[in-house]
Amino acid sequence: MRFKVPVIIFIASLVMGLCSCNSGGEEDVIITDLSASNVEIKSFSMVSEFGSVSDSEKEDSLSFSVDLRAGTIFNADSLPIGTVLRKGRISMELPTVSKAEIVMHYDRSDKQDVVVDYLTSPSDSVDFAADKLTISIVSSNQTVRREYTVKINIHQTQPDSLYWDRTPYATIPGSSSSLVASRTVLLNGKYYTVTELSGSATMASGDNLADIEDWQCESITLPSGAIVTSFAATESAMFMIDSDDKLFTSTDGKTWSDTGESMCHIYGGYGETLLGVKNDGGKYFHVTYPASTETEVTDGCPVSGTSALIIYETMWSDKAMAAFTGGKDASGNLCGSTWGYDGTSWASLSIDKIPAAEGVSVCQYYTVLTDRFSTFTTPMLYAFGGKNASGSISNKVYVSIDRGVHWTEGAANIQPNEFLPLMSGAQAIVCDRTMYVPSAAVTVSRAIKPITSWECPYIYLMGGEFSTGKFNANIYRGVINFLAFIPIQ
Repeated sequence: MRFKVPVIIFIASLVMGLCSCNSGGEEDVIITDLSASNVEIKSFSMVSEFGSVSDSEKEDSLSFSVDLRAGTIFNADSLPIGTVLRKGRISMELPTVSKAEIVMHYDRSDKQDVVVDYLTSPSDSVDFAADKLTISIVSSNQTVRREYTVKINIHQTQPDSLYWDRTPYATIPGSSSSLVASRTVLLNGKYYTVTELSGSATMASGDNLADIEDWQCESITLPSGAIVTSFAATESAMFMIDSDDKLFTSTDGKTWSDTGESMCHIYGGYGETLLGVKNDGGKYFHVTYPASTETEVTDGCPVSGTSALIIYETMWSDKAMAAFTGGKDASGNLCGSTWGYDGTSWASLSIDKIPAAEGVSVCQYYTVLTDRFSTFTTPMLYAFGGKNASGSISNKVYVSIDRGVHWTEGAANIQPNEFLPLMSGAQAIVCDRTMYVPSAAVTVSRAIKPITSWECPYIYLMGGEFSTGKFNANIYRGVINFLAFIPIQ
């Protein structure tokens, strides 16, 4: 902004100027703009060498933000945990200024502060390991001075680590000490959990697993002999089978009716279609509801103990793909492959499998990748737990970046910690939790429309059995740390 000068001062200045011209021929007095733009650091970059605890890395394109209001210069995307700060050169875009000094402050009594004159020695190195690093800028007419503080942010936790809460997030809605089994489905954007207790059953429902304390719970009556762990849903209805392989359906979970069809195992919902297996005199067939052409199950294809069905789109087909992992085939052998359904037929997809197991928990989640200190996510399948032929439950997490074609053991940073018990048959459900930016962070944001909240996907591990055979009544919650960080803006 320009200063407003009273008329009388302006006239006096004009008279003095005329007098000066008449008497000595001096230059006219010019009133200049003394706004903060005269000491604005327009851009800040660095050529530096940083080393991590385990390796040495060089970086010359670390992105910095300049907060003019707070007078801070910082890297919004933090450096990896364990990064060691060293010396480097900086580059700044400045207006015409009379002074630009970089001051390295040290708390140690045996080390004096170091000052670098950026205008005369722009290539001098700067010690980013100093206890405090400031930049002092003075305008060209020496009337405005501004000090900036340089902050190098380093992650305090591994951004790509899968973190599980130290204690269970919650208990399964409607569960009690007499819990027998439980299963959760998503129907029309709403979650439904059927819980079987000794002699009774309940149904709980809610919009989000992150708000499970607000769910509504009520008693329901299930078909006689109903197998609660078979509970599944298509886009418009719920399904469950009983101990006689009868298939039942419901639209609300309270009133159930016999479809007249038979399934011995339900894979899951595929659009409006339910996919499953039928046992006809010892032979197994792939079947659907509503009923369509039955095809005999290929040798080696699991007919029980499969993971939840994963549905995804593919660029190679106009139809969605359905897939499950693991399970037990008709001969009683365990499988480690991922099997896929393209709307017409089933086929084994895996080249590299997980160890053969049943009751594997599979979900679509993310992995975090870092490229030259730029961090981003990419979708990935995760496989947890599951019981092998000896009855042991796997303590490993396996991942697949190509939807089950190749499985590999996950990195150490995503393996289960001591807070997550080993289970078989648990559901791994990914659900967004709304995270909020602290009001102080919003206040200092320079964005036109600062981020105040964001959706963070969490994994909720529900149900399943421990190695003792006891059914799990708790819900465990995990998240990749990076997804819980405040988004860069």
